[in-house]
Amino acid sequence: MREFAWNIIKSSLEAVNPKLAVKKYLFYDKDQRKIKVKDREYLIKGKVYLLSVGKASLPMVEATMDIMGDIIEGGYIVVPYGYEGEIDNKIKILYSSHPFPDERGMKNAEKILDFVKNLEENDLLIFLLSGGGSALLPLPCEGISLEDKIETTKLLLSCSARIQEINAVRKHLSRIKGGKLAKACKGTIITLAISDVIGNSIDTIASGPTVPDSTTFNDAYKILKKYDLWDKIPERVRNVINSGILGKIPETPKDIDERHFTTIILSNRDCLEKVVERVRFFGFNPLLITGFLEGEAREVAKVIAGIVKEIKFSRSPISPPCALIFGGETTVTLRGEGLGGRNQELALSFAIEAQGIDDILLFSFATDGRDGPTDSAGAFSDGSTVERALRLNMDPQTYLLNNDSYHFFEKLGDLIKTGPTHTNVNDVSVVLIK
Repeated sequence: MREFAWNIIKSSLEAVNPKLAVKKYLFYDKDQRKIKVKDREYLIKGKVYLLSVGKASLPMVEATMDIMGDIIEGGYIVVPYGYEGEIDNKIKILYSSHPFPDERGMKNAEKILDFVKNLEENDLLIFLLSGGGSALLPLPCEGISLEDKIETTKLLLSCSARIQEINAVRKHLSRIKGGKLAKACKGTIITLAISDVIGNSIDTIASGPTVPDSTTFNDAYKILKKYDLWDKIPERVRNVINSGILGKIPETPKDIDERHFTTIILSNRDCLEKVVERVRFFGFNPLLITGFLEGEAREVAKVIAGIVKEIKFSRSPISPPCALIFGGETTVTLRGEGLGGRNQELALSFAIEAQGIDDILLFSFATDGRDGPTDSAGAFSDGSTVERALRLNMDPQTYLLNNDSYHFFEKLGDLIKTGPTHTNVNDVSVVLIK
């Protein structure tokens, strides 16, 4: 089943290839000098520029240059460190930190904002957006420092807040996010986005720099209070949010000029559909349970294990051989000092709950190839995982309590390592049951 699992992982990642997705949605009519995206057509009257931000930037730019490289005047790519690549010398590559922003990222964000502000009225900007954009372009609003924003981001990422909630706060502490980039542009922005958020909320992807923002300063306040962070965040962040609530600072844009256009070209659903196809090919009856998987990773794992037990012992709601398929993104509340990620923690918790069950295999992975602050995409676990760990004098429960799933699975040789995939459409969890 490990061999099947690796094939399913590789095939599903190929199905969310950013380069192919761009070529499916973006067209250039050289004779009529028109750019076409879905049902929109744009007559080229001025210059055409390119901007790409996120983990899928390089392949997205490669595709765009294949389609219309002759008319691209120039532009920028912003990617995380480690995503090195070569591209047309008209396009400059900038590197920033992810998931926590850094000084270099702030300078890159200033450069990008100036670039967009200087576009002329007849200019077109092809904006290629993918997961990671929020951290890669950190440009704090007036009144707070980069250190304030980093501290706030770290608190939000460690408390199991959903990405929608994290980005709602980020948008209200930024000079770019929440539609502000589009507001700063005199030209026209065509945004092709790869969704890394559950439900494909377009104003959450990379904190929605080119679309209207549906959240408010008051929402940001409620989120911080909900997770007991209001008194922990820097005082200057509290001051900005309070000023926004009182109307002393303008809200994020609630409308964007209709000349700008944004569309999603890839999402988790594309990945899940490929998983369904591959598990069926290997003789497993697929049951796609949800593409909206959320919640604390270790608790979600208990629910998945419960469904597996029901199938093994009562052959309901589906009979083996079968595959349970989930898409989405769980969260982890950091309590220990170990190393891991949400997919690895889910796999460890599942192993504890499914101990001793024969002929099952769970694999859970982040489609960008990086699960939490690790070099692993996720992990495998099965009914023998706990037994194998105990033979190595490792107590699974201790590792789980310390949020140390990475070192647990590393010692067992059960990590899923893909390297950077240059795409990002949330996570996928699959259980194969014979």
